[in-house]
Amino acid sequence: MKYRAEEMTPAEFKEAMDRFPVVILPTGILEWHADHLPLGLDALKMYGIAERLAQRTGAILLPQQWFGVVGFDEMRGTITFSKELVKRVAKEFFANIEKMGARVIVFVTGHYGPYQVGTVKEAAEDYMAGHDVRIIAQAEYEGARMPNGDEPCDHAGKYETSMALALFPGLVQMDKFKQELKVPAEYPYRENAWDYHSPTGTWRFADDLREVASAELGEQAIGLILDHLTARIEEEMGGAA
Repeated sequence: MKYRAEEMTPAEFKEAMDRFPVVILPTGILEWHADHLPLGLDALKMYGIAERLAQRTGAILLPQQWFGVVGFDEMRGTITFSKELVKRVAKEFFANIEKMGARVIVFVTGHYGPYQVGTVKEAAEDYMAGHDVRIIAQAEYEGARMPNGDEPCDHAGKYETSMALALFPGLVQMDKFKQELKVPAEYPYRENAWDYHSPTGTWRFADDLREVASAELGEQAIGLILDHLTARIEEEMGGAA
């Protein structure tokens, strides 16, 4: 059964929407993630998880999006956008998805931080105030807890590296991992709605990721994330108009 919207014919898209009117909209950004992970980690990870969610639930998966607000903006390879633009783009997506017949939208971000997560949630809340469609808006890790109580989230650390090893091991270069490295803050500070500057000097990981990160840990984290998002979809479908 097809789940990627871009691969469906119009008839297949209508059939999928009539069968299960839930659409997944994944987003992330290009952002520095140390020396061992690709710049597209946030989006690649998010799309990998979203694919599994679509396969599990029968939801329609839209193509991966690459937009988000300021992160490590001065660091090599990072691209971000203003809060106003991100919210506008998100709402435009919501309007298009609602007109297609969706009752629930799963708007999940693989790019973290309170500013990004807050922006995603604000866009959803603003839109839902005037519309019937339900929107699950969150960072992918929210609602998932590891057995030790951790939320499976960090920046290029144990959990993101492990999920990358589970989803796209060929893009992970553990031979280039350094527990302590110079931060490549190469670009000038760009004014944004959130007064945030990237770290400078030295970045140090608490753990030697060559010892603690693994595909097995990544699969465990992804499984818990999928369990939570599946439950949230069921909950919202039960209450959707």
